[in-house]
Parts: sequence; C-alpha cells; structure tokens
Amino acid sequence: RVHKPESMQEEFKLLFGLLFSMKDTVVALSPKQPTEGLHCFSTSTYKLHYLETPTGLRFVLMTDPSVPSLRECLKQIYTHIYVEHVVKNPAQKVGEPIVCTHFVHTINKYVRGLPYFLSG
Repeated sequence: RVHKPESMQEEFKLLFGLLFSMKDTVVALSPKQPTEGLHCFSTSTYKLHYLETPTGLRFVLMTDPSVPSLRECLKQIYTHIYVEHVVKNPAQKVGEPIVCTHFVHTINKYVRGLPYFLSG
C-alpha cells in the first residue's frame, strides 16, 4: 500500500528522514573513511540525486530511474545559480525561505534545459 503525503511539508519531512537514514547507512557501510557520502539512489519508480555542501546545504533532484548521475548538475546549481542569486543577494536573509523570483526562474530554466527533462 502506498501512502501519499497530505502536504508538501509532510513530503519534505519524509524525504529529510529518508536522506538522513540513507546518509548514515552509506557512511557506516563505506569501506573508505572518510567517505564522500550519498550521491544518488534508485527505486523502480524514481532516482534521487543528492548533493550536500560542506556547510550542510542540501540539493535534491528526483528523476526517472534511467537518468544517469546528475551530481555535476547539482554542483552547477549550487555554484552558478544558488551562490549568484541567493548568497550574493543582500535582500535574502540566512535561514529563511528563498523568495528571489529570479533564482526560481533561473533554476527552472536550467533544469528544463537538461536533456533528461521532458515537458508534457
């Protein structure tokens, strides 16, 4: 039986819990120490791509399971979109939701430009 979250907030909490558990499992099972950690994982219905910055900021993309690793895309989102439109934005307060419409527009344009994105 599949349980669908009732709200985006509940979905975010479930995803955070999943990532927290997966990250700990990857670190515990890694033959190399220190490990680079979790990059992505697949199920039969989706693939989750994950990047955590040294400061603990997390970037997640969910795609079709057939999509190859998007780690480099997540790094591009962080260094060229997030840093430029959020970190360097004096109106953006640390720890608050991102409300910069230019950031949202730029990230949507970038993701929709990826060869794996199908509009439909």
